[in-house]
This record gives sequence, C-alpha cells and structure tokens, in this order.
Amino acid sequence: MALLRCSLAATIAFILLASGVHSYYVPGTYPQEFYQGASISGQVNSLTSFETDLPYEYYSMPFCQPPEGVHRAGNAANLGTVIMGIKLLNSQYNFTIMKHEKGKNACNPQGFYGPLTDKDVKKLKMLISQKYRINMVLDNLPITAQDLLDKNQEFVRPGFELGYQEDGKYYIFNHLQFNILVHPTHGEYMRARQGFRDAAVLDNIDARRMLLSKKQLLAAGASEAALGGSSSGGGRQLAADDAAKGAAAEPEKMYMIVGFEVSPCSIKRTAGKPIEDIVCDNIDRVPTPQEIKEGEKVMYTYDVYWEVSDIKWASRWDSYLRMPGGKVHWFSIMNSVLIVLVMATLVAMILIRTVRRDLAKYEQLMVDGSSDMKDEAGWKLLTGDAFRAPTNGKSLAVHFGSGVQMLLVSLVTLLLATLGFLSPASRGALLTTTIILFVLLSFVAGGSAVALWGVMERTYEGWVGVALHVSFFLPGIVMLIFTVLNIALKHTGSLGAVPAGIYFTIVAIWFLVSVPLTFVGGFMATRLPILDYPVKTNQIPRQIPPAPLVAHPVLLFFSAGILPFGTMFIELYFAMTSLWLGYFYYLFGFVFLIGLLTIIINCEIAVLCTYVQLCAEDYTWWWQSFYRGGSVAFYVALYAIGFLGSSLHNLAGFLPMLTYLSYMSIMILGLYTAMGTVGFLASFVFVYQIFAAVKQD
Repeated sequence: MALLRCSLAATIAFILLASGVHSYYVPGTYPQEFYQGASISGQVNSLTSFETDLPYEYYSMPFCQPPEGVHRAGNAANLGTVIMGIKLLNSQYNFTIMKHEKGKNACNPQGFYGPLTDKDVKKLKMLISQKYRINMVLDNLPITAQDLLDKNQEFVRPGFELGYQEDGKYYIFNHLQFNILVHPTHGEYMRARQGFRDAAVLDNIDARRMLLSKKQLLAAGASEAALGGSSSGGGRQLAADDAAKGAAAEPEKMYMIVGFEVSPCSIKRTAGKPIEDIVCDNIDRVPTPQEIKEGEKVMYTYDVYWEVSDIKWASRWDSYLRMPGGKVHWFSIMNSVLIVLVMATLVAMILIRTVRRDLAKYEQLMVDGSSDMKDEAGWKLLTGDAFRAPTNGKSLAVHFGSGVQMLLVSLVTLLLATLGFLSPASRGALLTTTIILFVLLSFVAGGSAVALWGVMERTYEGWVGVALHVSFFLPGIVMLIFTVLNIALKHTGSLGAVPAGIYFTIVAIWFLVSVPLTFVGGFMATRLPILDYPVKTNQIPRQIPPAPLVAHPVLLFFSAGILPFGTMFIELYFAMTSLWLGYFYYLFGFVFLIGLLTIIINCEIAVLCTYVQLCAEDYTWWWQSFYRGGSVAFYVALYAIGFLGSSLHNLAGFLPMLTYLSYMSIMILGLYTAMGTVGFLASFVFVYQIFAAVKQD
C-alpha cells in the first residue's frame, strides 16, 4: 500500500507539472482580434536545416537583439519543444495593424549589427552552406516564403533561407518584406468572450450572496428584497443595459491574422545613412547584395504590407497543412481495405473450412479407434504440447508488456490527434502527449507482463523480477540511445542537445513515476485468476520433426511482414517526408485508419502462419508468433535506410547521421514490440480456440 500511495502521489505531481508547462491549442478555439493601429510583435524560432537536423538558437547567430532584451515568448515551452529543439523568443520585428511601413530598422538603437568578426563570418557561411532557414511566428502562425493564396502549390514549407551562395561568395538576407494576411471582423469573438466572462462573474456573485444568511444580511443593513434586486435583478439589468448600448453603437472594425508571408532579399546599406526605399524584386534596379565578410556592418531592415483576405480564422491553417499527393492518401486507404478483405476471405476459407474438416476427421478417427493419427490429424497431434511454456518465458512476458504499452500509447495519441486535440499550432504537443501516455501506461505494461507470466508458468511467483525487467527494458533502451545522442550533440551548441536539468527531470520521472506504476500494475495482475488451458500439457515434450519449406521459420518471418508493410508504405512515405524534410503533417486520421488496418492484417497473417506452423507439428509458436508479428519493423528499417540514401542524400556529417539513425531506431523498436504483441495475441487466441474445440469434441 505504501508503494501504491507513493506512486499515486508521484503521478499526480507529474500530471500537474505537465499541465503547468503546457496548454493545448485547437485551431478555431482561441481567435485573436486586433483593432486597427494596435501593435503586435513577431517571435523568432530556432534556425533549422533539413541537411543537418541540428537546430540552433536564433540569437546565437549575429542578429540584432530587441532593445528590451531577449526572453521566452509566452508559455511556449514544454517537454516536447525542448527535445525537438524549439525555442520561441521575442524579436525586434514589430508591426502595427493595417499600417504599411517601409524601411524599418530592426537594429535599434544602434542601427546595425557589427562589425562582423571572423567567428561571425564562419558561423554565417557554415549555416548558409548547410541551407539553414529562419523560422518566425506571428499570432501563432509560422512564416513562409511561399504564396499562401496560391491554390496550385501542393505544399507549404515554413521558414525562409538565411542567405545564399554565388560565385564562391556568401550573401545574407538582411531585408525582409513581410506580407500579412488579415480577415476583417466586427469584434464578435471578443464580445462573446467578454460575455462569457461577465456571466461567470455575475453567477459567482449570486452564488456567494445566496450563501449568506438572512441574519448576516440584516446585520449589514441590507434587506432580503434589496438582495434580490441588487444581485439577480440590478446586476443583470446593468449588464442588459450595457449590452443594449453596445448593440446600438456601430461595432468598430477589427482584424484577425490569417497568414504570414515573407520575401527575403539581400541589400547592402551604409550604416548611419537613411534607409533607402528599395524593392527587392525590382528587375530594373537590382540592389547590391550584402556580402558576408569580416568588418562589415550589417543593417537588418524590413517592410510591412497588409492584405485583406477571404480566409477565415478557423481555416487559416489549411494552407500550411497542404501536402503533395492529397488523393494518394485515399488510394492508400482503399488499397489497405482491399488487402484486408482479401486476407479476411483467404483466412476464412483456409482456416474455418480446414479446421472444421480437421475436427471432423479427428472425431471420426476417435470414433473408429484408428491408431494411424499422424497422416490424418496434423496439428491435433500437439494437443499435449500446444501450451507448453516457451524458453525464456520471462523475456517474452517483458516484450509482451512493453508491446501492449507501445500499442496503447500509439493508438491513444493518434486518436487524440485525429480528434484535433494535438494541433501543429501547439508546438511539441504530440511528443509531450506521447511521453506522458508512455509514463502513465507503465501501469498497463507491468500488469500485462505479469499476467502473461502467470499464464505461462501457472503461478505468479517471481512477478517482481518480471515487473523490474519491464520497467527497465524499453525505457532503458530509449534512455541509452537518448543519452548517447545527447552527449554527442552537447559540444555543438545545438538546441538538439537537451539541457542537463531537463535530462535529469526525465530520469526522475522514469524512476519516480514510471517504475512504481509498473510495479503497481504487476501487483494488481497477481490478484487476477490464472487462465486455464483447454487441454493438459504432457510431462514429456514431443519431438519436433524437420519443418518443410512452406513452414520454415525464416520463410514465415519474411513473408509475414510483407503485406502489413505494403499497407502502411504510402502513408509511411508522407510521415517520413514530413518528419525529416520539414513539411507540416496533420493527416492523423489517415494514419489512424492505416494503423487499424495494419493491425487487422497483422492478426490475419499471424493466425495463418501459426496454423501452418502447427500443421508441421511445431508447437514452439510462442516466440515465433511474436517475431512474425514484429517482422514488419524489419521492412520499415530497410525503408528507413533507403529513405536516407534517396530523400536525405544531402544529410552530411556524423552527427546528422547519428541523429537520424537514433530516432529511427527508437521508432522501429517501438513498432517491433507493438506489432509483435499483436501477432502473439492473435496467435494465442487462435490456438486457444481451436484446442478448446478439440476438447469439446
């Protein structure tokens, strides 16, 4: 009970900590309206590159800082953003709603940055050669160098390039031409929020006054009638009068930001002189670019333009979330559905009809008293060995518990994302939610592992060791990879390296929340009755004959993962492209459906392969079914290597390669345990059912 109380207290503290640093944002829920002439500031995010995947803090580079100093922007930090290297900071770029401005200086009060040192020049040249991009945010919308109103472009990539290289020289984009899309409103969202606020305040006042007794009111010199008039009547009458006055007055026009575009260019300006009005894309007068060299004083300037758009606030993310090949997703779904139907039909024909025929033959042999069972029976000869405990049963239980945990984490996270609770506008929400669910579902991992251990060993003795192995198996491997990667990235100065405080916080959450929850789940599982087998197990194990080619374990392993991989192949391409090439991805509904279809196909193939194995008189199906279920991870690993060579061929250097391989290894390990658990569970149910039918006959 002490362990249970400690675990519960640590869990509550962990949830409160997570909720304190993170708030979810669903598109269309919190619209912001601005009066004309209101001021708003942009925010800068980390510098990123698709060739290195090593983010850098914006102000670690030679850029001008805001006069008030650098600080984090709002409550944008959470566990996911820290791990992903996202760091939102205030910027020197300020805007006035609906006011066109030209030639604004972003380096006040000095007016320029510099002179550039040799270190600054090397930094900028390195980042430009590695195709680093600047990321900015305005009203929670990311900036892009593409036209958001162009319906023909298939995708939108956030950010814009830091500079460019030409004829061996490097130039920096020091002038930004912002184009901000706005949608006009009349303050209806603001009035609605204010109305809800006023109603809440009035209800609070009424509730408090109703709690006062009549005696207290008389002592205060107030009558009961006065209470009714002042609270429910007077207060609400004033609110009604205010509402009537507001309705009579003409509402002032307001604006909502629905797009954030930029056209960067390089313009050499002389420090200390007035900023000249130069248009970036003027063909007749091409400006002299700002070269990066030691001793240069760089003036960072910007123009601001406002454009009224028909895009409504609720759909302002639609342009950002476009991806190439939109119709391909539906073809992928239809392809997967057809595979499921074909496999379901095949399994039904082979298994149901064959098993029934086998049972009928078995019954006839029993009636006739025939002793020649080998030629006619097949899998029924394994009645006394089908549920013989496998070798390394503890390891199988640990793999099973970890797989159940990963499967539930994936499904719940995808379901939340499909329902819209994990918007890309809430940076780091997907990863934060995944980590929180993984920690909390340690309870299920421990319970599942101990429950399977009891079924295999017919006793719960030794369950503490099983729970201990579960709590350190998958989290331990992940933390080992994460630690090695973090140490390797630490000396680079990249935001990809997690700070020591956050790292030890993660370790503390593992030991203080995840591990106790695993033991609590295991303890609860020991209170469950052990599942009875439908048949008894012989004391002497049956000799396993050599497997024919069609039932060879290696052949079954490689063939079992082909169809599940084919089901997820198309969606896997888009997910990998989004993850490593910087596109937004919000097609979680497709991923959720593909995931469910993959699970169904995996179950069907697992049952089919297990039946083939049993017909070959091989009763070691426990581990084999897990391997076959997880074989789809082998094909995903091959695809990840191919993706590295084809789509990420520009990825250069040891650390970028290490980053890619580390994170892909974690994902492939999670997929292996989850799909292996699906295959094992389907095989276990199938074996249990067919031998239960034999017992009935």
